[in-house]
Amino acid sequence: MPPRKIPAALLFLLAIVFAGPAFSQTQALSAAATASSPAPPQTAPHLKALLDTLSNDQTRAEFLSKLRALVDSGAVAEEPPKREDWLSGATESLGAFSGAVLGIVAEIETLPAQVAELFENLTDPFILERIGWAMTTVLAVLAAAILAEYVCKWLLARPRRALEARPARAFFAKFLLLLVRTVLDIIPIGVFAAVAFGVLAMVDLSFIVRLAVVTVINANVLARLVIAGARAVLTPDAPQMRLFRQHNENAAYSYLWVRRFSHAAIYGYFILRAAWVLGLSRAAYVFFVDLLGLLLAGMCIVLILQIRVGVARKLRRFGAKDGRTVRLRETIADFWHVLAIAYIGVAYLVWVLHVGRGFDFLARATLLSLITIATATLVGIALGRLFDRVFQLRPDLRERYPMLEARANRYLPLLRSALKSLLAIVVVMALLEIWGAEPFVWLASASGQGLVGRLISIGVVLLAGMVLWELSSAFAERMRLANPNSTRLKTLLPFLQNAFRVVLLTLGGLILLSEVGVNIAPLLAGAGVLGLAIGFGAQTLVKDVITGVFILMEDTLSVGDVVEVGSHAGLVEKITIRTVHMRDFDGNVHSIPFGEVQTVKNMSKEYAYAVVDVTVAYRENIDDALAVMAEVAADMAAKGPLADTIVEPFEVVGVEGLQESSVWLRGRFKTRPLGQWNVKREFYRRIKAAFEAKGIEIPFPHRTIYMGTDKKGDSAPLRVVNQRPEDVTLPQKRRADAARSARTPGPHIEEHPGARERTEEDDAPLLPSIEER
Repeated sequence: MPPRKIPAALLFLLAIVFAGPAFSQTQALSAAATASSPAPPQTAPHLKALLDTLSNDQTRAEFLSKLRALVDSGAVAEEPPKREDWLSGATESLGAFSGAVLGIVAEIETLPAQVAELFENLTDPFILERIGWAMTTVLAVLAAAILAEYVCKWLLARPRRALEARPARAFFAKFLLLLVRTVLDIIPIGVFAAVAFGVLAMVDLSFIVRLAVVTVINANVLARLVIAGARAVLTPDAPQMRLFRQHNENAAYSYLWVRRFSHAAIYGYFILRAAWVLGLSRAAYVFFVDLLGLLLAGMCIVLILQIRVGVARKLRRFGAKDGRTVRLRETIADFWHVLAIAYIGVAYLVWVLHVGRGFDFLARATLLSLITIATATLVGIALGRLFDRVFQLRPDLRERYPMLEARANRYLPLLRSALKSLLAIVVVMALLEIWGAEPFVWLASASGQGLVGRLISIGVVLLAGMVLWELSSAFAERMRLANPNSTRLKTLLPFLQNAFRVVLLTLGGLILLSEVGVNIAPLLAGAGVLGLAIGFGAQTLVKDVITGVFILMEDTLSVGDVVEVGSHAGLVEKITIRTVHMRDFDGNVHSIPFGEVQTVKNMSKEYAYAVVDVTVAYRENIDDALAVMAEVAADMAAKGPLADTIVEPFEVVGVEGLQESSVWLRGRFKTRPLGQWNVKREFYRRIKAAFEAKGIEIPFPHRTIYMGTDKKGDSAPLRVVNQRPEDVTLPQKRRADAARSARTPGPHIEEHPGARERTEEDDAPLLPSIEER
């Protein structure tokens, strides 16, 4: 027993010892008075008449017949049935509380007489001798128990210090050390109880004094055992042995409140119990027990108000920082103390008013609810760690396949959410069962089984929809990986996936509505009417979408192609499911709906031809001019920046036509896609220089003037200006310069920046086609 508890215990025992003789005499006198008190004088004749009636057989028979007649005639009113609801119980409890208050008042009124009787008894030498003997015996019992306890503590002090100084890191090692230290804490308590009860059994004490000593010993042992358990869990004086992470100040604070509650509850209960046994009236005992409960409830409220900020901070940190439960968690963190105080108030009222065993039910339900929530929390943490360990790839696999873990664990968050939801449902049903709602009984009924069947059907539908969506996503991903540069797939796949998603959600929603019990026939009819209205009112939109789908599936054009659509030509920058967006050479963007597309000329597929047209004078030799063209084309294909662009030798087509002032010659280059424009420009630059070097005239548009003759055959005189000598030497110099220019590559540009070449291996049309090879 701690030294600071000894004076209080001695004071309590002294009060019991002094009250013992008075209590014994009071009990004896009350019993004698009860035995010797005569019956009231007004009831004696009636009792004698009733005794005479029952002694005579004839009068007894007449008396019984009269009683039966009264019962049969209904003259004796039956007692109304007693209400057993909570309101009647509360009313009775309030009446009992009022009776307890009146009993306390009566006890207070008799207190002066009892005190006077006590002091009168103290004048008796026999009573004083008994008090001295009792005090000496009690002191001897407590002194022996306390001495034995301190000897035991002294013997165990060194092992305890060595145990606390021993370092331990592993959980199992800490647990063993803590278990041994707890045993060392309990041994002195056991020694105290054993010595106290042993010495008490050897001495001769009255029942009252023995009861007082036993009360003190039991209260002390029980309170210290509770405190020892709290010290084992919180370990405020040995943080290195603590099994779970907690701040030292919080551990000391929790240990302090455990001691306060233990002393108040245990010592208060045992003292009131002993007082009741010693003669305290039932009403006064109940009243003081209610006051003790009010004290404990007030202590709980004070504790809640002190820790409300820290608990709110912990609640806000608990769980994910974002999600659907953040607002609920914030609300609980702000108002949890109000709910806790309200719960304590309701529990105290239920306990005080004795509402149909309500406090027992409330305590049992609260304890089971806490156990259920704690178990569910541990199961959730265990499942989370199990998921992290089972679905985590090895480091070498993550290093070799960086995207494998993301793909393999794609549905892991969904599975986590499903298991958490299932666990939450089970916990909610268990809590409802604990609090008397009986959900499992309802589930076993016909309506409950029907609901379970509908839920299973809904789960099957959702699972089937998920499987179908996963298959479509896998197919789309496979096509996307097989054609990573396909802009057509980048355009079509999102559209097709969205369309499939809409169809899947529509069908799944209709099936779920039908499972819930909603009649979907009106919905189907309304959807048909709406589709018909949309079909009539948005014909152009439907035409654009359908034409766009077929153009994309046939691979007629794609992003990066240079095309000519109607009167517009340019680079395709963006394709939607309804329009194509092109940027021409001037930088203007043209948006053309697919419904207006009649013809598409694609200049980016596989190869192109650069068709060149050259005109020479009628006086020139055609074969020489064609040979010069072939020579210039061969030089371009052999060297220069455009050599890689030209994929086949130059084709001389020949004379394409005889024009008014020139002969039209044609040839063509086969080039890579999008290279035809640069090849054509370079060829025209070089052929002009080559013709100048060879003296082949590229005629201007001109007319031949015929001067005519007279009848004698003479023409009109024509004045001719001769050339100067410097004019004759100038063409030769120009020819040399032209010859050098014909062999020098000229500048070239990118006709459509961002355009790409399309080869046969790029994209195959999604629709089948027949081609002649």
